[in-house]
Amino acid sequence: MSLPREQALRLYRPPFRHEHGFIWDADGNMVADDRTAGDAAVQVRGWGRIKYLPGAEVLHDAVGELIAEALTEYWQRHAAGQQEGEGGGG
Repeated sequence: MSLPREQALRLYRPPFRHEHGFIWDADGNMVADDRTAGDAAVQVRGWGRIKYLPGAEVLHDAVGELIAEALTEYWQRHAAGQQEGEGGGG
């Protein structure tokens, strides 16, 4: 595992919860919110917390990549057997 990924995994602690349009970690750190423009569902947050750390841009991207991987894994596991196009996305 790369160093940015390891650092990203240490930034937040499960369990995560969704509350009033925000996703928070167990320590009350904001991970994402739904205050987005266009068709986006959520926006990865944390820049205010991350921006002073070494390699902040790479670290923030690593958090986004981990979130994308987690969503992909969840959808693939739970949507197995559903026909394509039933999700309402698009």
